[in-house]
Amino acid sequence: MITADPTAAPADSVECPVRRPGRPRQERAGRAIIEATLQLFADDGYHALSVEAVAAKAGVSKTTVYRRWPGKRELVIDALATLNDSFPQPTADVGTRERLLSGLRYLTGRDANSLAGRIMPRMMVYSVSQPDLYAEYFERVIMPRRRWLHQVLRDGVRNGELRADLDVELAAMALVGPMVLQKHSMGWREPHEQLPEHLLHLLWPGLSAHAPGPDSTDL
Repeated sequence: MITADPTAAPADSVECPVRRPGRPRQERAGRAIIEATLQLFADDGYHALSVEAVAAKAGVSKTTVYRRWPGKRELVIDALATLNDSFPQPTADVGTRERLLSGLRYLTGRDANSLAGRIMPRMMVYSVSQPDLYAEYFERVIMPRRRWLHQVLRDGVRNGELRADLDVELAAMALVGPMVLQKHSMGWREPHEQLPEHLLHLLWPGLSAHAPGPDSTDL
């Protein structure tokens, strides 16, 4: 007599493997959460934003959000950091002038209706009312751009395109200042359509190693 193996599955049973969400699905959920966070932050600000609202807008459960971020603060900071995801990264064979132009075009190309354009005014307010939050934003969003600009300028000095005695910090301020002023000028003048090109044309003689610099006796 043949005895049935007690460990064997019944003949009419069908083994159904458990389907686990794949990486593409997880990545889509993560992107949806980040996008929802940025939109709610731009619309309502930090205090009104909640994990529940983010989950609802992203079409995921609160558990899905908390699986990735322990709380609202960490979620907001990580979401803000993604504002740099589209920052241009030209190849090393691009000259200093073109590298500077790419960064300036990026800064001036984001209009006031974009997420970044709507978030910036809130962060300026939070620099006073929420200094800890602003400090995180400054470190994760502003500082990478500043380091990039300083590196481009230092590279230009090193390869002989820019003046050997260039004040990198002052040059960076001269390049970025007009971009910020145009975005936050409260409508006192029409935006310059080709500000990066015109600004660099104006400043390049003072930056370039191949143009006469200002006489220090005139300063």
